Amino acid sequence: EAREPRVFAASITSAKDTDISSTQQAFMSRCASEPSEPSGGNEDSDGHNNDDSLFFDDYEPLSDNDDSLFFDDYEPSDDDVPFDYMELCKDDDDKLYVYDNRLCDECAKLDLEQSFARAFALYEGARRQRNNRILKVYREPDGPPYLGHFYYVASLGDRLSRSTHCKLCEFFRQTTADPSEGTCKLLAICSSESYLFDPPKWSEYNLGSRPEKRPWGAVDHNVFMAVVPEVPLIPKTGVPLRWLERELPKNGSIYRLTRWTPNEKSRLARPRDLRPRADFNLLSGWLSDCREAHEDCAPKKPAGASLPGFRAINCWKTPPVVEQRPWSASYVALSYVWGPPSGDWPQTILDAVEVTKRFGEQYLWVDRLCVNQSNLQEKQFLISKMDAIYGGAKFTIVAAAGDARTGLPGVTTTPRKPQPRVELKKHSRTTGSSLEKNPASSAPDPHFDLLGIPKEESQELRDGEWMDLHRHGFRSKGKLDLSELEKDAKIMKTHDISDEHLRIFRRFADGYKKSIDEWMVLMKQMAERKGIPLQELAPQILREISSSAGLPPAAVTSASSIPPMPVTSSSKIENPLPSGKIAGITILISTLEDPRITIKNSEWATRGWTYQEGVLSNRRLVFTEKQVYWECCGMVRNEALDLLDLYNPCGTRMADYMLSGIFDGDLHRVPELQYGFKVPAVEEVSAQVLKLDSHIRAFTSRNLSYDGDSLSAFLGVAAQYSTEDGLCLLLGMPMWAGRFADSRPGVQHTFALSLSAWTHAAKQVAENAEMYVADCPRRAQFPSWTWAGWKGRADFSTTTAAGEDEDERAGWDDSVHVDFFNAMTSMDWVHGINGRLWSAEMSLHATDGSEATMLVGHVPVVGTAADLSKTWLLNIHEPLVLRHMYLMHSTIEGEWRRLMGKQVQLHLSVPVTEAELTAGHRSGELVTVLVFASRVPFIFNGMARYLILRRGANDAGTRWERIGRLAMMLEEWEMDRFKSTAGMIDSLPVKKLGRDIVLI
Repeated sequence: EAREPRVFAASITSAKDTDISSTQQAFMSRCASEPSEPSGGNEDSDGHNNDDSLFFDDYEPLSDNDDSLFFDDYEPSDDDVPFDYMELCKDDDDKLYVYDNRLCDECAKLDLEQSFARAFALYEGARRQRNNRILKVYREPDGPPYLGHFYYVASLGDRLSRSTHCKLCEFFRQTTADPSEGTCKLLAICSSESYLFDPPKWSEYNLGSRPEKRPWGAVDHNVFMAVVPEVPLIPKTGVPLRWLERELPKNGSIYRLTRWTPNEKSRLARPRDLRPRADFNLLSGWLSDCREAHEDCAPKKPAGASLPGFRAINCWKTPPVVEQRPWSASYVALSYVWGPPSGDWPQTILDAVEVTKRFGEQYLWVDRLCVNQSNLQEKQFLISKMDAIYGGAKFTIVAAAGDARTGLPGVTTTPRKPQPRVELKKHSRTTGSSLEKNPASSAPDPHFDLLGIPKEESQELRDGEWMDLHRHGFRSKGKLDLSELEKDAKIMKTHDISDEHLRIFRRFADGYKKSIDEWMVLMKQMAERKGIPLQELAPQILREISSSAGLPPAAVTSASSIPPMPVTSSSKIENPLPSGKIAGITILISTLEDPRITIKNSEWATRGWTYQEGVLSNRRLVFTEKQVYWECCGMVRNEALDLLDLYNPCGTRMADYMLSGIFDGDLHRVPELQYGFKVPAVEEVSAQVLKLDSHIRAFTSRNLSYDGDSLSAFLGVAAQYSTEDGLCLLLGMPMWAGRFADSRPGVQHTFALSLSAWTHAAKQVAENAEMYVADCPRRAQFPSWTWAGWKGRADFSTTTAAGEDEDERAGWDDSVHVDFFNAMTSMDWVHGINGRLWSAEMSLHATDGSEATMLVGHVPVVGTAADLSKTWLLNIHEPLVLRHMYLMHSTIEGEWRRLMGKQVQLHLSVPVTEAELTAGHRSGELVTVLVFASRVPFIFNGMARYLILRRGANDAGTRWERIGRLAMMLEEWEMDRFKSTAGMIDSLPVKKLGRDIVLI
């Protein structure tokens, strides 16, 4: 008789032993062995049971022959759940399960099923024009801008900052970055309005043109919830501007776990319930999708090419062994952080072997095992071929969790951080009705709680529209398309209509999916039938719109006041939110921190060597501490969120409005995220230089264990930007070794420009000061005149490159580095620079006298200075130096200083004050030498660039070290009076030094 209840308990746990905790199993055992009501034990002041015998957090799962149901020596912990908060329940299939009912009074009142249903009705109704909700940026008087309006679920107040026994509060706490900060609220948001999709923007060249198209009317949307901060003067339904881009990726979205039906194939976003182990069927599917659709992601291996010394690990042998292999054969590569010494076969490599086998691949390339570390010549050769090795891999496994000792989470023994999850009983009034049986019955009253707030609060909303240049409004990047302006001007002239009337016609043309030219033909025919001039047709259309809407005739007076057309056609069947996965239970799960953010914050993303490994790979399978992420040249995927496949018109890549990857240049930077996956094409020189500058910026932001790797770890990226036309790098300095568009040699001018363009990331010495000072250590293995000779982030341009945060910019907008390459290689612009271009004559030589070259004329420099073991010196011949460094206060309001009447900007790589700068030049310990001067491309002013040099300490003072640069502006009126380059140089405050300058 004593045995039967225990067998009953064991049968309960065996049915769901993979879904319940050991505490729940212990509770079920207790229910089976003690049929009577459990004792309440002793209660503390909060009503919580403090009977130690009721806690079994460490209880091991039961087996059929386990007689030890209770442990007399059990010691409770603070995280244990008392049995008083558990119920033994039956689901709709009469299966027993344990329900944890720990809810605070506030959370117990929440009917989240109803909130999801009403939010869906709000957003679906807006798309079908059943309500007038429009996603825009607003701003109340004296308040901050915000995005509105979203469905308001509830205020959470400050309870997430307090420790409670409430499981829902704990779940919400895990989905906000800093629950201790202020108060917060719970909002329900449409899936298409998250940061994962670029919002439609109006064209930058014509305010009256259509916004970019999205297929939102053809898909079925989902709704997620998010914990959002409560901010004064932002209404309950508003989200602080940039919050969706800045904070939501860090926190993750909250979705309902739902049942799968064939109707869900068109659902835009669905969450995945993650397991402790990675789902290799899912991961393999990602690779299959890429192989079928993305030709550009295939390994880059020219026919007949080989790679001497290439080896790979044979993963099918036990134990795995390193073998000689032809590079042309299939293999997988690994990118990881070495970390402290951990032997030849640390856990990360062993796990990578397992991943390789699970994908059906036999060979794996790992640097520490496949590169002969004792053969320096072979090692240096293979290091220079990293572009071929990673570009030739079928895919690259990226270990973005820990180092070599850590392993790949979710593969073998290394655990993953659990996905936040909570189960809630449905409220009785919605169980089995609001979503499963009659979705329409749960639709909110549009006049009362459409947004989840009372009618009175809804009527009090007084939103003032606010132009947002990032999320809603003009594009902040891109070139102005003058051809569209010209086309509009031609249409207005041809039909004798105003700009406003053209906007009206364009609005309807877009709605009926006609080109503006086609639509104007129809409008002309309509005007003729009505017997009125075409110029009177647009006002008449607006009056008819007002009349049909029951409004006064003058209610609709412009294109902007025309009611928007429905996003979703009335002919499309409305597909409501699906039922929950378990009847009677609402399961909420978090989609976790966006893996792009996880990767960005990982140790892997701080290491110099891993930078090129990620950039050079065409397919990356990234193992983070929480989930697995895929990025190739045409799509991104992650385990926690299943996004509908939305492709570009060609059907080969993700659509341009979908959030892109992070490995093409720098990692994502807010507020302007990148969207779309562009097809690789032959890029203009300026685009290549911009990308190269961005790569240098990103690479120098990372750390290297050995200073001598400063250039070696970048050789793979450099190889991608060494073109037959002339673009190349000389000890890290971008230069054009070919001919300019006017046939003049490019070496001298582009090397001088790069030499004087790069600066270190630094801080302003004072507000509005154009003097920026950093504190960067030297890398003595490399020259001071290249970024490779220093630690610290290097920038070649203060203009915003791909992925850069515009809010970080300070000082002059200096894009000369990119623009000069663009102008001098373009037949349309090269002659605009001629006659106003000068650079110093320089030469490069090794200290051992084995190699030397002049950096002028058509000299071959590709391959020069390829031997990184040598020490290279740079000679500036017949240098022109500043007469003095007395910075004078400007009489012009807003300006900082002038040097001999000219505006200047200084960047220092080492701590130097303004006074020390002046004194150093006076004593001769510092000198500032002119290396480049020209008209600024596409602008009418000019710029002279100098190097700030410090006398070397260990060579009798005959050599100099670059410690910064000075840029001097030449104003337009000055440039206009110069008749030649000589006149421009004569106007500068320089003098001849009388001897060559040697830079170390």
